[in-house]
Amino acid sequence: MAERVVGLVLEAIDLDALLARVDVDGLIDRVDVDKIVARVDVDAIVERVDIDQLIARVDVDELIGRVDVKKLVDRIDIDALVEQTEVGTIIARSTSGVASEALDLVRAQGVGLDDFVARWVDRILRRRTGDWPAGPPVLVGTPPGTPEEGP
Repeated sequence: MAERVVGLVLEAIDLDALLARVDVDGLIDRVDVDKIVARVDVDAIVERVDIDQLIARVDVDELIGRVDVKKLVDRIDIDALVEQTEVGTIIARSTSGVASEALDLVRAQGVGLDDFVARWVDRILRRRTGDWPAGPPVLVGTPPGTPEEGP
């Protein structure tokens, strides 16, 4: 019997007219949104999100097009980057390597020039160099038949 009464009452009520009289903005203003949000289980929502599907929907070209590369580069601290990569040390090492090679070349040229001048001086002074040792005895050894000098 109650079902029949409820059915008759609902038929008698004009729902459109009733809803037209409801102040929806007033109802929304009375809702405590913070209280509703506090009841939401964010972890449960995140678990339901399909990350692969979400990423597939991202237009990477459009995203990259929005990046201001100049502004990004301006934010880079070059000095800190150089300190971390030790570029200064690498430059110093390579520069000292080049300087060492140049110095070795100059020394080698000096030795060659010294030998050249010594040969010409020996010719001018008519020195016989065939009897001379090839170098210091400690480095080249003593020729056979030569008495060794003592301390």
